[in-house]
Amino acid sequence: MKVTQRIGTKLIIIITIISFLSLGLITFFVALFVGSDVEKTARANLRIVNNMSSLATEDSLLSIKSGCMLMLKSISSYGDENSAQAANLAGLYFSQNPDMVAVLKRGETEDFFSGHMINSSFFSSNALSEAMLNEFVEAHFKILNRALIGETIIINASPFFNGIPLLAMSFPLQGFESVMVLFASGAITDSFDTGTISTSVINYFGDVLIHPDQELINAGANITQNPFVQESIAIPTATFEKRFRYESGSFFGVSQKLSNANIIVISLMDTDVIFESINLTTKRNIYFSLGVWFLAVLVFWFFSKTISSPIEKLKAAMERISGGNYRLNLKSENRDETGILTKSIQGMSNVLQNFEAFTNKRLAHLAMEGRLKTSGVPRNTTIFFSDIRSFTAISEKLSPAEVVEFLNDYMERMVACVFLTGGAIDKFIGDAVMAHWGAVESAGSAQADALRGVGTALMMRASLRCFNKGRGGAKKPVIDIGCGINTGSVAAGQIGSDERIVFTVIGKAVSLADRTETFNKQLCTDILITEHTYKLVADHIIAEEMCAITENGEKVKIFAVVNMKAGVEADRLFEYLKKVPKNDMKICKKCIGPGGPKNIHALRMLLGLPEPDLRNINFDDEEKKYNAAS
Repeated sequence: MKVTQRIGTKLIIIITIISFLSLGLITFFVALFVGSDVEKTARANLRIVNNMSSLATEDSLLSIKSGCMLMLKSISSYGDENSAQAANLAGLYFSQNPDMVAVLKRGETEDFFSGHMINSSFFSSNALSEAMLNEFVEAHFKILNRALIGETIIINASPFFNGIPLLAMSFPLQGFESVMVLFASGAITDSFDTGTISTSVINYFGDVLIHPDQELINAGANITQNPFVQESIAIPTATFEKRFRYESGSFFGVSQKLSNANIIVISLMDTDVIFESINLTTKRNIYFSLGVWFLAVLVFWFFSKTISSPIEKLKAAMERISGGNYRLNLKSENRDETGILTKSIQGMSNVLQNFEAFTNKRLAHLAMEGRLKTSGVPRNTTIFFSDIRSFTAISEKLSPAEVVEFLNDYMERMVACVFLTGGAIDKFIGDAVMAHWGAVESAGSAQADALRGVGTALMMRASLRCFNKGRGGAKKPVIDIGCGINTGSVAAGQIGSDERIVFTVIGKAVSLADRTETFNKQLCTDILITEHTYKLVADHIIAEEMCAITENGEKVKIFAVVNMKAGVEADRLFEYLKKVPKNDMKICKKCIGPGGPKNIHALRMLLGLPEPDLRNINFDDEEKKYNAAS
């Protein structure tokens, strides 16, 4: 199985989720609680600044009004406004009030302003002329004239006086007279706070009178398109407060209408400025959290390696076991769960190695996968029996330990031949070997299974010749074997009890294979096959018919296998023989293929066997002996 979700990746995802969730919660609560407190404080400060600016503006306007009315009253006491005393009083007024530029008075019967009292010093120092004053009055006469009906009107005069910040205030006098005072806006703005709060003054028409941006004043700008200004003018209450957006910005705004003039004092604060410290703190929290997250990822990554690396090794070990390779060499110095698991899997590997050795590698693999049938299943199988000639006499000359060592050396070669061709060892009966092809897993057809069985017998012949090389004497005797092969239908399955079971094959075909092997000694051969097997492999082998035996009332022909014909099958056998331990390929090539025997006589010469007298062999007696023994 392919790993799609690694432990290290999961840990990194988890720590990432926790980190960013924590960051999100911190940011949310900072914005919710701290931001709310900051907003309340900012709004309170904004209201205070607006109230102070409104009071200062109102005081300044009242001071201008009272000073102007006092001067006019003093001049009126002389009777003649054009007298020298009146001029002296006007000069004294302008010297004491340098921000006052001009005072114009209008009576109830006059349709124009008379009594032009001008601050000559201001006009000359700023290169102004009375023509500018007349032009301004003429342009705004109707608006200024509203003072006759009791209104106090203030308008922006800067555009008519070369951009010098001047305001014109027209207010009523006693009776049906009115006065227009032209004064510098500095008389009011000197009291304004120019910190983070922007304070401006507009009239009810939306004209800018005082503003931090002097260019708006010089241009005579009207800002009624601003939604906050619109609501401030339209709302009937004196004060108004709101958060609004304008020109891609967000602001807190507070406005207050003055009771003694048609003007509104507006104080604004940019929310970005208000929340700048919070945003800066949030950014620092983000950077800090990212740094902590990065360090956590590194720590978790290296920590995950201490878990994932052993698990990867264990996964690879389990894949080897699943693939049928039970020989593992796992070591772990960890004292955690992975170390215990490693030792457990190594212990299981040792058990499986023994299980594989006591049974069959492929059988063990199928048993682990649960694919081994417990009940008898009919199979078309090739069955093989082999036996060492005169083994009893040989073993009597050896000690028990020497017998075991001798058999293990011999069996190592023979078993390797069976496994290389995909065969299954059914059992060892002393020195005898029983194997089969097609019962556990088939090579694809009965012919292929039969070819593998016969090929295994030929490989055993060649490997035995290599085994006998250098042997001789009582302690290392030269041995011969006989092999019997038959193909037929058998019942394959597990036989035994809950305590002990074996996988084997049962049927007449098994008995015939076993019986066929017994005739090798009489016929002076090493490999005999029945006609059932011969028909399947005749095109690939060199064989000679030897005799016929009676099996269940039917005659069965027996053939001696001489050699494997040159071709693909012979080449495959040579490749297998290279993998059998301790083989000498020069000897092997004299037993199989083009270099091997061409007939039964050549085979007997190769094996050192005599020519038998077939006339003196009674196969019926052998059959009776076999039946009695069984």
